[in-house]
This record gives sequence, structure tokens and C-alpha cells, in this order.
Amino acid sequence: MSEHNFSENKPKLPSHIAYSVEEGKDEKNHWQKIGAAWPTKGGGLSLKLNAIPMDGRIALRSREELERMRAQRQNGQEPAQSQEQQIAQKP
Repeated sequence: MSEHNFSENKPKLPSHIAYSVEEGKDEKNHWQKIGAAWPTKGGGLSLKLNAIPMDGRIALRSREELERMRAQRQNGQEPAQSQEQQIAQKP
């Protein structure tokens, strides 16, 4: 028998959400939630996917970033661009 105390192993909220991003018309991309990631003791991430994108591209967003973007939208502000979006727009 294992000596683990299951009350100590309560599931924690994921630190990141995984999305499949599909380019859409009118410069609007379609984001589909496909999984989540949790930090590991070794400093990495443990990823659980419910689907795998056909193109293999997965975008990870931190919960903090998603909450900040949601708050900006609620305040009528356009969310700030991510680092990935800023790099993609450079000539």
C-alpha cells in the first residue's frame, strides 16, 4: 500500500492553458482550448492534452495573462499583444 495522503494531493489549478490556434478570415484567429499545464517540482511543465492539432502548433497562455486580458476586455480596453504577436508583426 502507498503511504500517500490523498488529502494533500488535491488537484491544483493549471498554471497554463493550451490552445490550438487556427488562422481565420479578417485577421481573426480561432482559439480552441485543448488542454492545460501544471508546474513540476523540477521547474518544467506537465502537459495534459485533450486533442492534438493537425498542424502540431500549440499555444500556451499563463493563467495570469488570460486573467489580465479578460480584465482589459471588461474595462473596454483592447488587450495588449503577446510577445508572439509582436514578433510576428515585425518586418
